[in-house]
Amino acid sequence: MKEEVLKWLNIADLKILKQIIIISDRQNGEYEIGQVIYTRPLTVQYNLKKQEGESKTTTSIESLLQEYPRQKNYPNDRIDEIIFESIRKTFPKSILRNDTIFFNIDEEKLSLLRNKNIVKSAIYFSPEFSGILNVFEYVGRTFKAPRIDINIYSYYKSDLLDGRFFYANYSVTEENILEQLNTVKFE
Repeated sequence: MKEEVLKWLNIADLKILKQIIIISDRQNGEYEIGQVIYTRPLTVQYNLKKQEGESKTTTSIESLLQEYPRQKNYPNDRIDEIIFESIRKTFPKSILRNDTIFFNIDEEKLSLLRNKNIVKSAIYFSPEFSGILNVFEYVGRTFKAPRIDINIYSYYKSDLLDGRFFYANYSVTEENILEQLNTVKFE
């Protein structure tokens, strides 16, 4: 048995890990063909929600150590939704799995998740105008449409992933949402 020492990371290194597990629907059933992995820094605004059933005397540190946070208690904001939906447009059965990176061994876990075949891909972000009442007010304006390079991690080479790009749409009225992309680090 190898003994490990569990050590909290520095506050600036605490993160929420997002794994989008890409599920393909084939003749023989559903199976995982890859994962998109990204992290977000843990902040006062982007933080775990209070666990249901917690006692009022339990501190948040104690509850993190005593109980694995439930998936519904992880932070999820509009930029997370936009990224996840961009994958689900092509692979609708894909699922999202959240985790924490709080300790030194969590960084090793992240390293193991990345230890797979890499398929290069990208997500293109673009504004969506379908809910606009007066399209003429946007004529002549310019809009941000970033392309973010991502890796899809897979155990094997899949023809379903080769050359695959994803399209993320945001409402033109929420263009400032793209500023949150600065907090996303794709692995």
